[in-house]
Amino acid sequence: MKTRVISGIVIAIGLAAVLISGGYFLAGVLFAVSLVSYNELTKATGVHDSEKKYNPLEVCGYISIVVHYLQMIVLRDYRYYIFSLMFAFFLIMACYVLTFPRFTSTKAMSAFFSFVYAPVNMSFVFLLRIRPDYGWIFAWVPFIAWVSDTCAYFTGRAFGKHKLAPVLSPKKTIEGAVGGVLGSVIVGFIIGYVVYIQKIHDIKFLVVMIIITFVGSIIGQLGDLLASGIKRDHNIKDYGNVIPGHGGIMDRFDSVIFVIPCVYFLAAVLYRLL
Repeated sequence: MKTRVISGIVIAIGLAAVLISGGYFLAGVLFAVSLVSYNELTKATGVHDSEKKYNPLEVCGYISIVVHYLQMIVLRDYRYYIFSLMFAFFLIMACYVLTFPRFTSTKAMSAFFSFVYAPVNMSFVFLLRIRPDYGWIFAWVPFIAWVSDTCAYFTGRAFGKHKLAPVLSPKKTIEGAVGGVLGSVIVGFIIGYVVYIQKIHDIKFLVVMIIITFVGSIIGQLGDLLASGIKRDHNIKDYGNVIPGHGGIMDRFDSVIFVIPCVYFLAAVLYRLL
């Protein structure tokens, strides 16, 4: 537990430094984390054979990550992400076809899934950070998933009776999930109100914060269950061991990764509608 707490503090400090700095530093850290998380996912899904070096299918995924982050830094617009997705899809499928029957179609699809799940979703933090509508605040919102996890844990311990997903995650309860959502909204409101009073003075910002934290908490809990499902499907306990006491990048950021693009698009859409 001590190691886990110390690691958590170090992560929080590092995260604050990266998000405050923004720019190329943020992009570089996201790129590095994406490479590690892709590696963890390819190992978990069986794309990578632990007894061998990186295979061509994995290499195509890494090339796709490099291309994706280069276009993200240069073009800075989610609409060009379709290029990254199609580039990765065709590159990985071409590798599958040209090396057939070395890889199964399931491995090829898993390689593409791993690219989208972590590297692409993570990159939306950069787009959030450079948003003209309070991006310096919204870049922090995806990490409300950690607040949701904590509130869900303690609420579930205190009041949990009805299982949320008994086969996938036996300890999670409906009561805990509700507590996670309520806790996230309360924390989101408090942070939003403080920022509203101190700096922004825009009521629309406060409304958007409440809606985003509400939806983000639900999406984050689904992301946590998704990551657990992948581990159960492949009979692994953790995705890696790069973070002492926590496991791998995917073990610590699984719920956050799922929330990031949700926050980006909600912020963009809500600011146009309200």
